[in-house]
Amino acid sequence: MIQINHLSFSFAATEIFNDLNFNVNRGEILSIIGPNGCGKSTLLRLLRGSLKTKTGEILWEKTPIAQIPVREIARKVAVVPQSSTIPFPYKVRELVAMGRYPHRKNRLSFQDKTDLHIIEQALVMADILPLAERAVTQLSGGELQRVLLARALAQNSSVLFLDEATSHLDIDHRLELTELLVRLNREQQTTIIQISHDLDLAAAISHRILLLTEHGKIAAIGAPEEVMTTANLQRIFRVDVKVDSNPLTGTPQIVPLINNSTHRLSGLKVHLICGGGSGKTLLRRLHLAQADVTAGPLNQGDSDESVATVLNIPIAQEIPFNPFAEQTLTAANKLIEQTAVLVITTQWWGAGNLPCLEMAEKAIQQSIPVYFLPQQQEHDYTEGRAWEKIQWLQQHGAKPVRNEEHLLDELAKF
Repeated sequence: MIQINHLSFSFAATEIFNDLNFNVNRGEILSIIGPNGCGKSTLLRLLRGSLKTKTGEILWEKTPIAQIPVREIARKVAVVPQSSTIPFPYKVRELVAMGRYPHRKNRLSFQDKTDLHIIEQALVMADILPLAERAVTQLSGGELQRVLLARALAQNSSVLFLDEATSHLDIDHRLELTELLVRLNREQQTTIIQISHDLDLAAAISHRILLLTEHGKIAAIGAPEEVMTTANLQRIFRVDVKVDSNPLTGTPQIVPLINNSTHRLSGLKVHLICGGGSGKTLLRRLHLAQADVTAGPLNQGDSDESVATVLNIPIAQEIPFNPFAEQTLTAANKLIEQTAVLVITTQWWGAGNLPCLEMAEKAIQQSIPVYFLPQQQEHDYTEGRAWEKIQWLQQHGAKPVRNEEHLLDELAKF
């Protein structure tokens, strides 16, 4: 039904997607999951044409979305946003009635009996009929979210997009919404694409799951039991989880493995080779654990550099968008020589940061323990040189860790 071919998209200089390929089948429930900032909401906006692709194409029933009139898209797709601010005190019924606008013959036409019936039905389905005459500015966040759902239901479209639509709902309305989605899908063959952070509910109702990495790549797509594996979730979300089978439904059930220990690394000298946001969480956690942290080399303006600067963490710094100069690499090497442990969080390798792996090789030769977060061969853009160095590091004692929590457990042993 919807075909995404070689999709690329950027906000200014920030790349969100590059060469994304997948399809949405008619009549399925597809859940999109992934860490914050990976582009899930942006992807929904691209699929409904409110953002324009950089390269590649999005086809709706073999027609490029850019060729489909906006009004026709509005008839095809109803959207429930993550949250919305409604500054004008519309009555609930009035806001829900706006869902009928794409179906009017012209701007001056009035609601007919069919419209009124669909609006009433939407109010009932979203459990907000008692609120129909209330001003939307007087509603709680959860009540407003149900109003937005009712507006989408009133649109009576064959495709429904939901952007974390359950995030403000209490558990009873969350379950009601989930059951409603299943009924719409089964009884009316509504195609549903939803973004969800509730992994258990997504697994329970979805025909397929699309799992994105933090860099907007497809980590996996397929049936819930194929995608929601312990290895996939640990790799993408960097948390320890166990994936069981729900005893009632047989669908995957995710159990976080909570570590109640408090890490104290007072005075432990740790140097991070990071960049592009790969180290910002660990920089913060090491700082809170009272470790003696250094980092680099890092370019000015890099998100990891910004975090380190705010936390007064010493870094080997390079000017923006420049390859690391010899003096910057020398400064980083001096910091590494003074550290007790070297940690590599960088995930993507190119000619510009390849010298960082050479610094790690030197650290191994100096008997400095080296740890690294999970690496993937497809993230090597140096014609195999980076991956060869990563293999050498592991063969000579560098230790892979599953995630930041596992790393902190390892560092606590020093």
